[in-house]
Amino acid sequence: MPGADVLTPGDVAELTEALRLATPDSRLLAGGTDLIRSMHQSLWEPDLIIDLSGVRELAFVRLEEGALHVGALTTFAELQEDPLVRRHARCLAEAAAQVGSAQIRNVATVGGNLANASPCADTATALAALGAGVTTIDAGGALRARPLDELVVGSGRTSLAVGEAITEVVFPALGERQRSTFAKIGSRSTVTVARLSMALIVGAGRGVGAAADADADHGADAGDHAAGEAGAGAVSGVRVALGAIAEAAFRDPQLEALLEGRTADEATARLFAEECVQAVRRAIPGRYSLPYKQHAVVGLAYDAWNALELCARRGSVQLRCLAWTFLSAERTFCGRMFSVLLDASNIRLKYSDGRAPSAEGSHGLPRS
Repeated sequence: MPGADVLTPGDVAELTEALRLATPDSRLLAGGTDLIRSMHQSLWEPDLIIDLSGVRELAFVRLEEGALHVGALTTFAELQEDPLVRRHARCLAEAAAQVGSAQIRNVATVGGNLANASPCADTATALAALGAGVTTIDAGGALRARPLDELVVGSGRTSLAVGEAITEVVFPALGERQRSTFAKIGSRSTVTVARLSMALIVGAGRGVGAAADADADHGADAGDHAAGEAGAGAVSGVRVALGAIAEAAFRDPQLEALLEGRTADEATARLFAEECVQAVRRAIPGRYSLPYKQHAVVGLAYDAWNALELCARRGSVQLRCLAWTFLSAERTFCGRMFSVLLDASNIRLKYSDGRAPSAEGSHGLPRS
């Protein structure tokens, strides 16, 4: 890159000095996994590259007054292993663990992932569910905080000004009664770009999932349990974020409101999957990818729901969910092969209440 100057600040003070020299054609380099690739693909080079890798004070994870602060230069490898992130924002740790390869995760950063503003960014989906805000610094050293959805405004577009850099991401830490997870679908199982992603956060009471199993194992009466704790077995504080659908990751308030206060059972899991289809339809009506994504989101919803272990004794639930996921996409090769295997094994699928399948898939989409 003979035409590009490179500055390598060693701390935040030097970073602000470097930002004063930035122009619209300048770029900040954190891990470089997106920037370098785009430069090679477009045969384009900036006039100035500000290499942030030396500003190590921007690589941190801290818990302060109930909020988790993640430095912009924190790598995905650090995120997925950090005990604070795993405890208070598990969906973010899981999203970081699914970014690219181990080599990519060792250098790619959360700040770079957000600044690149890809609709497929895994951490953006998790951070949207967490209600994250972003702090930036400008050439004068002034700090500015804004919600994530005000920073990422479209595919490849942010509200960052020339000479402005992300310093940290901040969000409320999840408590002991809150469970979170991240799931995605790509063209393969690993090292893949998301075609669809989801982050799910649910507040789970004492009567939900594993706790309900423990009560049953100790002979607790279901009526006594419900009487002992108001709202036991119900989910609350539901947050659902979807990614790789619209131009940026987004939450769906209508879907969240529908689940609020419902019992954590198979019926709610099925309703969740069905309503995820409607959320996709609302987000991308008429889009060429809608037929695929409205089918795929059903399996993704069940993956996320099962990962939270919200339904007690859920083994059979997962088998039914897996089966319906394939059958609902029967027009695909995998769906047809799964149907053949079920028939050959003389397996007949039913809902938990004994109902047989209808002419439509479990999520209301006609088979073809």
